[in-house]
Amino acid sequence: MNLSMPLAFFAGSVCIAGVMMIARRRILQALLLVAYFSLLGALLTHEFTFLDVVEAEYLKADPLAVLFLGVLAIVGSLAAYYGMAYAKHRGDNDRQVATHNAALVLFLTMVVGVYISRHIGLVWAFLEASTLTSAILIYYNRNKHSVEATWKYVFVCSIGIAIAFAGILFLSIASEAREVHDLSFEAIRITAPTMNAGWLKFAFLFMVTGFSVKMGVAPLFNVDIDAKDGAPSHVAALLSSVLMIAGFMAIFRVYMALAGTSILPWMNSVLIIVGLMSVFFAAIYISKIKNVKRILAYSSLEHAGIVLIAVGSGAWFAAVLHVILHAFAKSSLFFQYAHFFRLYQTKNVHSAGDYIKHHPAGAGVLILGLLAITAVPPMGTFITELFMFKALFSGPHAWVAFPLFLLITIILWGLTKNVLSILYRPAPSVIHPAAPFTVMETIPQYALLLAVVYLGFFAPPAFVQFVQSAVTFHP
Repeated sequence: MNLSMPLAFFAGSVCIAGVMMIARRRILQALLLVAYFSLLGALLTHEFTFLDVVEAEYLKADPLAVLFLGVLAIVGSLAAYYGMAYAKHRGDNDRQVATHNAALVLFLTMVVGVYISRHIGLVWAFLEASTLTSAILIYYNRNKHSVEATWKYVFVCSIGIAIAFAGILFLSIASEAREVHDLSFEAIRITAPTMNAGWLKFAFLFMVTGFSVKMGVAPLFNVDIDAKDGAPSHVAALLSSVLMIAGFMAIFRVYMALAGTSILPWMNSVLIIVGLMSVFFAAIYISKIKNVKRILAYSSLEHAGIVLIAVGSGAWFAAVLHVILHAFAKSSLFFQYAHFFRLYQTKNVHSAGDYIKHHPAGAGVLILGLLAITAVPPMGTFITELFMFKALFSGPHAWVAFPLFLLITIILWGLTKNVLSILYRPAPSVIHPAAPFTVMETIPQYALLLAVVYLGFFAPPAFVQFVQSAVTFHP
């Protein structure tokens, strides 16, 4: 049994990124990307085979980590493909492409570290490293807008991570009082019931606040919106999927570690309030703005809020499945946004139109994507949100269901109005892309959306059992 596979993955990833900066020819870049995702596939296979086995002392892939590693492998490989196509359409030079690919490899590797770390300090370190690597990706366009988005992202993320570190310090104080020196999630779960509840509340509140900048929820969500707007569309897809999952995992790991303590009802209330605030802000902005990219970004804010509400209401299965389905749906829409921009050279809804005429295949992606992010059948997000509302009505936070339903209705109206405008409104002007859209550019987007249908309504029993095992609480 090779227990050094995670360390081999990290070492191999750094080497691949280093070679990318030296060997800048496009064909070599493509081969190195294939090598990286092959290495990632090997890691995923290894972790699935040796489930729940501690490796290198601080690393362990449980079912939750394996699920999210699978999402990262799928979305990350597609982002790499679309990133190469994006560079080709823009005519970027080899140095720019090499820098982007190296940053992409390192960013995905840092997120993998978040997924498989079993120590809260190591999760924090990998999230901090993801800030630096993602900043390079956000800055890729090298214009005034991307520069502003990058420095804001680095600055606010650093503040958020510092707040989260304060939460870890509070948790350390609580553990030191019980003479506990191990801050692995397993050790915290065992000893937390004997710790001071006040310190645990401070720790959880600070960590939720700090990690909110990575998950893209209130209170530190604004910088996430700016980053998605300023970054290339395939990078925005990664921020709305694998990085959002990383932020969720950090919060959920801490939540599960403290779920056996007396502060569980208080933690549920905190998550529901944060989630409701996030959906509220999303509803306000989506109903007013006309920037397509920011509309998609605020939709991610809504869904991140829904996930936290699901966790706080006890619908843990729905929360995990929803974050997976959202990752697929939102990635497909951000990938499709690149087509939209190539066609119209604008982000504004009112400057576009007749999309169903000018790009029928892309219009199909928009329609299916709209159904997915508004949780309309046959999309699996309908099932997960239904489970969430059921849990709300059967628990002590039933009152939340009514304002939440109203806010979701406002968001549905705003999203539908804008998508229909893009599809059918007469276009003021159309700038035809220099390169025609190819079949291969849209097929992956349809595949992601079909996965949202399949995993929601037709998921095999083995997958359902695996998700259930990922959210099973072990006191």
